[in-house]
Amino acid sequence: MRGKITLGLLFLMACTSLKKVPDLGGLRWSLVQLQNEKLDSSPVYVQFDTSAHRFSGNAGCNKVSGNYTATVKTLTFEEVISTRMACVDTRANERESQLLRLLNNHTYAYDINGATLQLKDSGKVILQFKGF
Repeated sequence: MRGKITLGLLFLMACTSLKKVPDLGGLRWSLVQLQNEKLDSSPVYVQFDTSAHRFSGNAGCNKVSGNYTATVKTLTFEEVISTRMACVDTRANERESQLLRLLNNHTYAYDINGATLQLKDSGKVILQFKGF
């Protein structure tokens, strides 16, 4: 009986370790939702370099980049930096500042469903991207 339990536990552990981290690379992820605000034709996007564990993109007015770590369940953004060009559009500037605050040193639960990437905090969608 003890051998069956051990074998069962080993099988369960093997199945759990078979879950793969979804591949975030190869797509440009365009921001379509920032907290509760839906965005139409937003210039904001991120791309993931899966081999270097870095991301880069456009935060609206400025370029953005940083490190990221992905597990099966979480996506963590670290050391987020951006250029500092002036942004004439006040609303775009506010949106960009909000995005940078939401990304910098933050861990999200995430879901990828087809070409949709959702970053969630406490079960609530904070950022949603469409992949192209």
